[in-house]
Amino acid sequence: MDSQEQIHELLYSFRQVHLSFYHLFSKDAGALGATWIQYQVLRTLREHPDIGLTELADLILIGNSTTSGVVDRLVKAGMVERKRSETDRRSITLRNTQEGDELRKRAEVVCNDFLEPLLHIREEDRRHLLDTHQQIVDILTHKGRERSTL
Repeated sequence: MDSQEQIHELLYSFRQVHLSFYHLFSKDAGALGATWIQYQVLRTLREHPDIGLTELADLILIGNSTTSGVVDRLVKAGMVERKRSETDRRSITLRNTQEGDELRKRAEVVCNDFLEPLLHIREEDRRHLLDTHQQIVDILTHKGRERSTL
């Protein structure tokens, strides 16, 4: 197998995992009561209350405009509230409402049920997979920095 085929095989594998994950959660979004990304927002705001939109976007690994749209929908649904920062009156912070935290808890039960079978992967294999993923992130991040300095 040549190098181009090896790269394609690796990327195709990532795509398959991503699509399997996406289909599982999009098909059962009703059971979650939220989309996967809404759940991620609620989970992140539970762990990091009173953060701004940019910090939230960084933590959930999506762009500011996409994060803004997700937050807007959660605010309209009464799941998240925006507040003026006490330290900087020009900035807005985000936090879950009581309803948002209740939805997060319900969604967490469903997500854990969906994902629990992943724990059947041997600990050593999971650790190796995570280490490999980190190597890939490091390689691609380094390559991205190289390209931005050209």
